Amino acid sequence: MKKEKLFKWALWWGLGIVVACLIILLVRGESSEDLDSPMINAMYSLVYQFGILPIVLTIGIFGPIIEESIFRLWGNGKLWTGITSVILMAVVSFAIGWWLALLVAVCGAFILIYFRADRKKKLFYLMLLSSAIFAVAHKGNYSGNWFDVFIVVLHKFGMGLLGSYLVINYNLFWAMVLHAANNMIAAIPLFFAFNSINGDVKVVENEDFRLEVRTVLVKDMNLDMSNKYYTYSDTNTYFGPASAFADQAMWYDVWQQGVNPNIDTLFFRTNYNELPNCFFNLVFKTEPHNHHKLLNTLEEEGLIKLDTTYKPAYHMYIADQSKLVYGQNDTLITYKRMLETIRRNSCLPVYTENTILKYNGRELSDSLYIKGVYYRNIYTIEELQEILEPQGIVIEPSDRTMTIINIKNTYNPLKDL
Repeated sequence: MKKEKLFKWALWWGLGIVVACLIILLVRGESSEDLDSPMINAMYSLVYQFGILPIVLTIGIFGPIIEESIFRLWGNGKLWTGITSVILMAVVSFAIGWWLALLVAVCGAFILIYFRADRKKKLFYLMLLSSAIFAVAHKGNYSGNWFDVFIVVLHKFGMGLLGSYLVINYNLFWAMVLHAANNMIAAIPLFFAFNSINGDVKVVENEDFRLEVRTVLVKDMNLDMSNKYYTYSDTNTYFGPASAFADQAMWYDVWQQGVNPNIDTLFFRTNYNELPNCFFNLVFKTEPHNHHKLLNTLEEEGLIKLDTTYKPAYHMYIADQSKLVYGQNDTLITYKRMLETIRRNSCLPVYTENTILKYNGRELSDSLYIKGVYYRNIYTIEELQEILEPQGIVIEPSDRTMTIINIKNTYNPLKDL
């Protein structure tokens, strides 16, 4: 005698929700960059670190096994599997908020106790609870406007209904198969796209320089990246996101070549932690190297975005040399490093003229040490004046203006996937 299939409506409602959500997303034309950027970036990062095969196994096999064991273990109707599943769902919910974990635990316990003698009702409410938590738990994979995020979360709710139908009427294995098939269908095209992008070279060339940008999505062991990260050296090689490359180029321009006091001094802030990483090879064709023009070109090519503002500048200069601290001292900060700290961390428009004073054959800015200024601290102009004036260093308003540039990474070849 055939066993009665419970909750056939869940099968059709689940299919209907999944199909409807996919159609809505296709009609709206949402791209992975707009909708799935946290998930895409996480996948990219994992592929880069471990290669494609381990990630395929994780997303296509291990992930579904673990997730279905958490969210659908209750499907056989036994008390111990129900208790275990509720506990696991509460633990997962705690990552979102303690209140959600408490709500899951209370609702799950109520269902298991109140409907302990009515298997059908117990399974029905556990199905709704697990599908809802399954959907909410995946919300962090997506970004975008609230409607699009709601649609993809609703899609996960539909997948939860389908998985619940399979585990109740068949077994947990078939729910895992459905989950694995869904993940692989979504992931395999991305992996092929990752491979097609990896190794592509974008060339930016003009009369001043030639820049080659190679996107690095899967680590190439033949590409020597040692000592390249956040380094701008004589070999003109660099590895990192486009925004950090632009920042490093500007740093080189300002600090290695010196600031021209007759032009606006550039101060810059950056967002380093943006993907993807790239390998840059830069060759300047002219002297002196014009990194200001390089930044503008990078923006024109869509690699970075520059947000520029102008602020009245403050002039910092040495007023009393008798109070200065000279010589090596590991507990203090150099005069040059202090200025870098003020600009990078505090975003204060402070500049200083280049000095020709020497101490034991070294430039004053390299041999002069400052007390009370710490590299990672953020200061106001008033705080700096209070710290530095007793040391013979004056900060006062000037008639100049400083350009403040925020460099943001916009180069993302994943956006068309």
